[in-house]
Amino acid sequence: MDLKTTYIHRETEPIYVGGTSASISAADGKYLATPFNEDVVITDLFTNELYYRIEGDEDEAITSLCITPDSKYLAICSQSQQLRIFDIEAKEITKSFKLSSPVYISTVDSTSSLFAFGGSDGVVTVWDIEGGFVTHSLKGHGTTICSISLYGELNNLTSWRLASGDTMGTVKIWDLSKRKCIHTLKDHNAAVRGVSFDESYEYFISGGRDHVVIIYSTKNFKPLFTYPINEQIEASGFVKYVNDRQFFYTAGSNNVLRLWDIKTGDLVAQSPTPLKTNEELLIIDVIKVHDQNLYLVVSDQTLVEVDLCIEDQRIIAENVWELSIVKRIAGNQGIIADTRYVGPNNNLLAMATNSPALRIMDLQKPFELKVCEGHTDILNALDASSDGRWVATASKDGEAKLWVWNDDVDNFELFATFQGHAGSVTAICLNKLTSQPSFLITGSSDLTIKKWTIPKSSGSVVKTSVYTRRAHEKDINAIDISPNDEHFATASYDKLGKIWNSQSGETIGVLKGHKRGLWDINFYKYDKLIVTGSGDKTLKIWSLNDFTCQKTLEGHTNSIQRVRFFNPQSPQLISCGADGLVKLWDYKAGETLRTLDNHDNRIWAMALHDDAGDEFITADADGKVTTWTDNTAEEIRLRELAAKDKVEQEQDLSNFVKNQDWSNAFLLALTLNHSMRLYHVIKSCIEANKDDESSIGSFDLENTISQLNKDQLVTLFKKIRDWNINFKFFEISQALIHVVLHHFAVETLIEIPGLMKIIDSIIPYNERHYNRLDDLVEQTYVLDYTVEQMNRLLA
Repeated sequence: MDLKTTYIHRETEPIYVGGTSASISAADGKYLATPFNEDVVITDLFTNELYYRIEGDEDEAITSLCITPDSKYLAICSQSQQLRIFDIEAKEITKSFKLSSPVYISTVDSTSSLFAFGGSDGVVTVWDIEGGFVTHSLKGHGTTICSISLYGELNNLTSWRLASGDTMGTVKIWDLSKRKCIHTLKDHNAAVRGVSFDESYEYFISGGRDHVVIIYSTKNFKPLFTYPINEQIEASGFVKYVNDRQFFYTAGSNNVLRLWDIKTGDLVAQSPTPLKTNEELLIIDVIKVHDQNLYLVVSDQTLVEVDLCIEDQRIIAENVWELSIVKRIAGNQGIIADTRYVGPNNNLLAMATNSPALRIMDLQKPFELKVCEGHTDILNALDASSDGRWVATASKDGEAKLWVWNDDVDNFELFATFQGHAGSVTAICLNKLTSQPSFLITGSSDLTIKKWTIPKSSGSVVKTSVYTRRAHEKDINAIDISPNDEHFATASYDKLGKIWNSQSGETIGVLKGHKRGLWDINFYKYDKLIVTGSGDKTLKIWSLNDFTCQKTLEGHTNSIQRVRFFNPQSPQLISCGADGLVKLWDYKAGETLRTLDNHDNRIWAMALHDDAGDEFITADADGKVTTWTDNTAEEIRLRELAAKDKVEQEQDLSNFVKNQDWSNAFLLALTLNHSMRLYHVIKSCIEANKDDESSIGSFDLENTISQLNKDQLVTLFKKIRDWNINFKFFEISQALIHVVLHHFAVETLIEIPGLMKIIDSIIPYNERHYNRLDDLVEQTYVLDYTVEQMNRLLA
């Protein structure tokens, strides 16, 4: 039987967990630093790989991160008030410093000379990067600093300025050369979240949560322009856009980056407006990188790179351009509830997460993300066609949507919307017989199922289903359609699975036997079998002929969330669940073949690349995605090679013993780790007694033992320990100890890791053996005495 038993894996883990803003090296945009609870993750955006993970102290969350533009150093601030300077190239912490208070905002100047940290006690600390010491400790704010900015020219020490804004709306301008505050601005009545100088030191901007942006002249820091902005501002600054002209930008609670004309306050350009959903996202920071591109740090731990090049941009309103999005980086996918292989080559991954948008991940660039907006509430489930060009999504907003792949935009576009359920759509499935789907089935928390005919034209809204059936008494968790489209199956939390006729929508069978609710159901493509996975920790395989349970498979320690049939040659199953384990099953034998463990949390989602089971993906509640690839053939090949080598080595060992080549026989038996073979080699050598004066019968073998390395000596002493336990074998173990002690200094043996522990376990048995020998010697004296007395009687 061609059973698949071994899988190797690669994984994509979240890199961004926490409310602290990420940081990107501005000069080249290569390194991304993100908080991961108390740790820091550095990602190489050029290679899409994890560069380094900096371990932190337990329960000490990261509060601020800042990378120098030249990508050399990273400043890390934590809740414990600890500042650590990390050398990115050397991958080591070079400096540590205790700050006066926790720091939630930090910045670095454009020349990579100074870090600046804004403390919650109102103190601004300036750090010399090259020297590794504090240069300024600026006091004047009476409350937490929530924005900070540096300006300076490398060869002009008198031009260095620092701006800081606090939660009470006060902004201070500091002259670093004079070490004092030169201006205090109190024009805001809420926290100031964006302060910045322009490149030529002509303008200064401050933007606050009072929805106001103020532009100042740097000559006297008097307000030149005050503009009301219709959102809570979290970031503001200057940027060059059309014809290298300077504009100012704002970003915040509307989750949109907007560029404005400095002198008129007119809106010039903006990033695409996200669909209005139940998910309240905001931009928490804006990072300027090379070529004037901007990264938007969004509150859901995603980063959006916006291109400021005017080419290929479109006008969305009068004199307003829409900025194009270069890429999205997913720092954390959140809870992944369902997933499927999609795309023209099935090399992308569609994910239903705790987000209203359908997320598409490139498996070769796992941190880059594409989103398809359409739903207004989180996705519960999804399904995809066999060719990967169609994706159906089910949402908590009560709608189902069908998406189709567009080669021109290299992404999915909305094709149709299906409306009619009175509750959340909890399960969905596309028909299987045709690559371009003709119908789909949905299940809802309103306890009904609906069959929908897929319209021929794009952009349709379908409000009338083919039929609606009351299906279950509790939520419907999964739907699957048979390979020939004649039947479909539903799994519900009411402990029942049901088989339905696709044409009429009538029930033709009920699968009854589980003790708890069902989470998943799946048809086997190559036989009349169907499997269910339940909260009672079991899988049940049912016959589609009479709907009786054929087998019950037990092994999981918690609820089973997903189960799939695979393997055309011999039915196998893959299951995963709340215990974080993946299990491979042999249906015919009814037993577990292998348990795969690479998740620390409940596995909600699983998808097979194909029916053969050569590759599949699991995703859990932490957002961790694991790709499993079949390695059974390679394992069998390696096993056969090992067996072949073993036979050859066994023959070599036999030949060495036959030719009385004791040295090679000893080394080979020791290498093979054959305890009794090694014993018999030494025993045979002693019996051959080539050298009378040798305690093991051969000086050549003694010389071989004297040249053993540390690992070989440890292995030998383990054998000596095992033989020494048994009185039948202890003589040879004692002979070997004599040889080792004769050829190795005690100081040498003591330094070998783990050897003294083995010797300590040998000593008690040695004492027992010598006590036994002493008793035997004493008994010989009694025998001598008895013989002597008998001789006297005979005389």
